Amino acid sequence: MYIDAHTHLDFFEKNIEKAIEDINKNEILTLANSMDIESYMKNKEYSKQSEFIKPCFGIHPWKAAEYKGNLENLIPYINESEIIGEIGLDYVWVEDTSTYEAQRRIFNFILNESIKRNKFVSIHTKGAEEEIYSILKKNNYNKAIIHWYSGEISTLEKYIELGCYFTISVDIGYSDKTNEILDKIPLDKLLIETDGPTALEWVNGEYGYPSAIIDVAKKVSDYKKIELNELLKSIEKNYSKIIN
Repeated sequence: MYIDAHTHLDFFEKNIEKAIEDINKNEILTLANSMDIESYMKNKEYSKQSEFIKPCFGIHPWKAAEYKGNLENLIPYINESEIIGEIGLDYVWVEDTSTYEAQRRIFNFILNESIKRNKFVSIHTKGAEEEIYSILKKNNYNKAIIHWYSGEISTLEKYIELGCYFTISVDIGYSDKTNEILDKIPLDKLLIETDGPTALEWVNGEYGYPSAIIDVAKKVSDYKKIELNELLKSIEKNYSKIIN
């Protein structure tokens, strides 16, 4: 089975039916990460059309400054979501420094509530790799999927020592930095992802349907010089540890 450990189904917009058909045809177990409450509700609706879609609740750092409600109102969504995501901090793509405090407020709230409930969290770390590592370390918490890591190798090694999981994304085969990161990630902590249709478009101009995960898997297996089925079984085993 193919497992897409991080995607955004709401990004498909008018192409969502075709995307869900692709998921069902290829039996792709899909962790549908959310940007906010609205996208989480959409992911829940999409999951009614596929046994392979698992909706995950989170407030993305890009949306954090837009959230004006009481943070306690997020708790019911945290309670019902088996895996939390996407949450995190972004000091790279978000250039408006005035949003950073809102990002920290929401990230720390959802993370702390997830820790209380012993839930895995999918984390966006762009430009905040050391800060997020320090928060996880302080809480002695490693139930984290570090999504599409691109920071310093020295910080990656700290996350590895802590025991986190990591996704390799659609830039595999295009990025020497991703190859370097993949060299470091232990096989028993490795997952793969597509990050929605626009991520592959950003990498090579091609609109990325869910079956793009097949190409990611093949490229990872080729690079790691292991059989594709061996890689897929390893990823399934890693996912099983997360979900259980």
